[in-house]
Amino acid sequence: MKKNNINFKNSFVLVVGDLILDCYWYSKNYSKLSEKSTPIIKINKVKKQPGGAANVAKNIAEIGGNAKIIGVVGLDNEGVTLKKILNHIRIYCDLIFIKKNKTITKIRIFSEDKQFIRVDFQEKYIDKKIDLLYKKIIHSLSYFKILVLSDYAKGTLVHIKKIIHLAKKMSIPILIDPKGMDFTKYSGATLLTPNLSEFEKIVGKCYKEKEILQKGIKLLSKLNLSALLVTRSNNGMTLFQYKKKPIHFPAISKIARDVTGAGDTVIAIIAASLSIGHSLEESCFQANVGASIVVKKIGTETLTIDELNSALNFQ
Repeated sequence: MKKNNINFKNSFVLVVGDLILDCYWYSKNYSKLSEKSTPIIKINKVKKQPGGAANVAKNIAEIGGNAKIIGVVGLDNEGVTLKKILNHIRIYCDLIFIKKNKTITKIRIFSEDKQFIRVDFQEKYIDKKIDLLYKKIIHSLSYFKILVLSDYAKGTLVHIKKIIHLAKKMSIPILIDPKGMDFTKYSGATLLTPNLSEFEKIVGKCYKEKEILQKGIKLLSKLNLSALLVTRSNNGMTLFQYKKKPIHFPAISKIARDVTGAGDTVIAIIAASLSIGHSLEESCFQANVGASIVVKKIGTETLTIDELNSALNFQ
């Protein structure tokens, strides 16, 4: 019996965070100079994608949800390009262009479907317009059901505690994709979604399943979170909730061609799903299925609502 398809057209999510332009340069193969064995890459194709918080917004839009993205970019060609590729019927961009900064750009060079090298242009976003960012968030929050804070440690969310406090006062669930060595700044959030590597940087190396469970429960309590979701690549995802037993979602696919942007897909699906009234458990189940689709794609990719519904109907 076929399940009912999910429809996210009534989901409204506000996304705030570090905006990145992801560039992909593709080569069919490469040769080496005989003198110093220096690789020579002949580029056959160039692709540009929204990265960071911008990719979260795109993921929401591609599954049929509505997203507003607030963030900063440099006043440069890359910033203009990023705004253009975010031109989606279901994404509203409210960007702040900064003269003194360059738009953070990551160039990944692929040869024969394998990443050869990554080149980063990533000064942190530092500007006096942080008050303008905060005002834009205040103005927007009352129109949205869920707030996603996508932190890539590039400076946009330097006053994240202030944003969390504001959203909590308005009773708006706060979902955070964290970064760095200090998770105390995320205290009081509704849901934190670190990957296993980010989680272990905070709680220490976990050699056994039991250690992940114990340390997850401890971190949940320490940060006063409603929930903690640890994404574990080929080992699926583990959800910790206040006064509930941890729930593990096994990986659906053991094949992961590229995990770039998979965390963005996870938090985007959870946000869109919570926005239309699904439980956190249901939302995480859907996100786990969605992640199994995007990890089979190369680069910062999204999935469509049809792909998600098709995969969910097989579960």
